[in-house]
Amino acid sequence: MKKTVMSVGIIACMGFTGICFAEKAPAVNGAELLEKKCSTCHPSARAKGLKKTAAEWETTVKRMISKGVKLADAEKKALVEYLAKTYKP
Repeated sequence: MKKTVMSVGIIACMGFTGICFAEKAPAVNGAELLEKKCSTCHPSARAKGLKKTAAEWETTVKRMISKGVKLADAEKKALVEYLAKTYKP
């Protein structure tokens, strides 16, 4: 009985420790992604000179992904939001 109670206590503490020390993923910065990811193939000024709607930026980013740019879903979302907000018609 003592071993069972002790085991449950240890498991509970380990679980709470994981929750307490869990780190949030860092926020994704669209401006940094533009410089880091987009400028590997062309100057970032190319994108900065364009004016597009959110749907058009979404299409453009999808096309770049099809050409090989590696973006996680959160990065893609942040980049499209940044571009649509900053470089709109």
